[in-house]
Amino acid sequence: MRNAFMLISALLLAACGAGPKANSNLAYYDLGTVQPAPNNRIVASLRSIDVFAVSWLDATAMQYRLLYAASQRRQSYAESRWAATPADLLGHALRKRMLSGEAGGACRLRVDLDEFVHAFDTPKDSRAVLEARVQLLAPAGGEVLARRSFSVAKPSATPDARGGVTAMAAAVETFSAEMHDWLGGLDRSATAGLNIAQRCR
Repeated sequence: MRNAFMLISALLLAACGAGPKANSNLAYYDLGTVQPAPNNRIVASLRSIDVFAVSWLDATAMQYRLLYAASQRRQSYAESRWAATPADLLGHALRKRMLSGEAGGACRLRVDLDEFVHAFDTPKDSRAVLEARVQLLAPAGGEVLARRSFSVAKPSATPDARGGVTAMAAAVETFSAEMHDWLGGLDRSATAGLNIAQRCR
């Protein structure tokens, strides 16, 4: 009986010791340093930027897809994680890039994130894919002043998690630049009557 007790105790101790060790190889990534957008024309129009993601992106798993072998299967890197959910990472980057300390407008920006994945076209060729729908909302009542869908893909230098992270950071930067230019152009002649500067006071 005593031997059995000692054996069980030893197994429990071994199990407890294995937990932290099993996770010691995990690497956590974010999108790196984000700089405010140059010549920010829309900062005075916005009050907030909120990002929402589809349910399968509501986790810190770093997802990839093998388009050449299993295009309908979404997989995750075993030893790599995002430091936060994709929605949190993207929201932080957009707010830091587009709001800065001068934000004083009243309009809201809603971003619905539909894709945030490392896609492999072949075992060696891959790209980060970011897809989102953006709505510019009026200060009150939820009226949609403008909307647009974005799809950005950036090639990965290496076919691994680290390469995917670098490519995704580039995709986020391109996305924020395209969105900034779109918002900045809403008062131009092509959208006559949509006076953002006045509507977002």
